[in-house]
Amino acid sequence: MSGSLRDPEPFPGWLLVFGRTHGDAHDASSNRFVTGLATFFALMYFVQGVGDPTSGLIAQPVRSLLKTWGESPGAIAGFMALLAVPWTLKPIFGLLSDYVPFFGSRRRSYLLIATASAALGLLVLWLVPLPAGSVWLLMVLLLVPTLGIAFGDVLVDALMIERGQPLGLTGRFQSVQWAAVYAALLLTGVTAGYLAEHGLQETAFGLCALLWGASFLLAWRYADEPVEPRAPHSLQSLRNALAVPGLLSVIGIQFLWSMNPLWVSVLYLHMTDALSFSEQVYGNTYSLFSAGCVLASLGYAWYCRRVRMGMLLHASIITGILANLVYWQMETPAQAYLISVVAGFAYMTGMLIQLDLAARVVPVVLAATLFSLIMAITNFAASISEAIGGYLYEWLQADISEPAAFQVIVVLSMLFAAASWLLVPGLRRAQPGWWQRGTPTRSAANGIPVVSTAPGTKR
Repeated sequence: MSGSLRDPEPFPGWLLVFGRTHGDAHDASSNRFVTGLATFFALMYFVQGVGDPTSGLIAQPVRSLLKTWGESPGAIAGFMALLAVPWTLKPIFGLLSDYVPFFGSRRRSYLLIATASAALGLLVLWLVPLPAGSVWLLMVLLLVPTLGIAFGDVLVDALMIERGQPLGLTGRFQSVQWAAVYAALLLTGVTAGYLAEHGLQETAFGLCALLWGASFLLAWRYADEPVEPRAPHSLQSLRNALAVPGLLSVIGIQFLWSMNPLWVSVLYLHMTDALSFSEQVYGNTYSLFSAGCVLASLGYAWYCRRVRMGMLLHASIITGILANLVYWQMETPAQAYLISVVAGFAYMTGMLIQLDLAARVVPVVLAATLFSLIMAITNFAASISEAIGGYLYEWLQADISEPAAFQVIVVLSMLFAAASWLLVPGLRRAQPGWWQRGTPTRSAANGIPVVSTAPGTKR
């Protein structure tokens, strides 16, 4: 996709988000162009990190509100899993964006609708008082912004792949995006703990509504496209894209890696109930977890093109196991703080590798559809495993001690991550270049030669 900025002057010329390249490869890869792209992605993802009802500033206050309404651990986990359903609908959003231009646009018009719906939905929650116990009303009102946020995520990811894959910059763009997300969560974790502790859920809704309003203005001002969009693709192109070597193996690996019954509801309930940590302490741990994620993101931007993808894949599975193992013994807030930093660093390292893996194998021509399909499958795995973890944790507490029940969930999460290794041989056969030092490979998107990542190589 190509496009242009209407007037970059308010950002002193450095935020050239969708600047036309006019076929000039040098301009497309210039520092100014790449910096503009990275800045736009960072800003959009920062707002998403704060404003996502399933994980951002709203998540802990919502769990706290449900707990004060007398909801059980299983019910709270089930509520959050159901709230995350829009994230499993991302392939539908991707198909809509790829195949059905809206007002002459495949991305911009939909992005405006998505950010506006997120802002308006949260604004209603801010202004409308919720009667105690109105669980389903809360669910309905939260689903509207969650739908908008999930759709917007699809659009921004599609832009990242369309711009990043031909330049070999998907890993760096991913690291920028997720550093922004967890920088946001680092700031909001403590704030969310304070809001939950003092029952200020409406304040959380209002703050996030304002942020999504700012995101709408950013998209309106800087995301501009040509009047004539790219021609819609045939269904045959979708079938061909699904046959890209290694794509199904990548989907399977990410599904297993994302099956994590420990996060987030079980961790929250274990800390606030079994260990009697305050809401503020839990919020602090979330911020420290996010700090670890930021460090991992910055690190990945440096080494993602210096290490072979095959080695990175094994590292992602190891760090996925470690991110759960560190919670095995956790008794005091001081221990929880240290564990949270380590867990965040390990988790984010593994997740960035998994996301980069998907971004490298997805064809650019159907970036929104296929990348959103992979993300929807992993989001489904995360949501269903969170619900399973909540109900299993509640069931085990009736037969064994709370610490033992928690440790069972930890082991189960580690086993799911380790099971990813079962699918690695198939991926290695499909993409042998990822395991060979300096072997040329081809981008699945456009046939552009890409040297496989290896120590010391540069593109």
